[in-house]
Amino acid sequence: MTHDPRFPDEDFEDEPIEVHVAENPGIVMQVRFDRDEFREISNEERATGQSSIELVRGYTLEAIRAKRRERAAGQAEVAD
Repeated sequence: MTHDPRFPDEDFEDEPIEVHVAENPGIVMQVRFDRDEFREISNEERATGQSSIELVRGYTLEAIRAKRRERAAGQAEVAD
């Protein structure tokens, strides 16, 4: 490997830097709700005792998994 003059040797350290990476980094999403949607979420929040974050996360994943099961069941019927 040849030396690149754009990067002088003093720019590099001799010792590696130890870095810790999270095993499962999270994703933050921003979702906008209109007033009526937010009112529904707030009502459900009070009825279930869950936070809006718990509700949105739980119901979203529940719906996705249900759709996935429906697709899998439909594919199984076609295969039969």
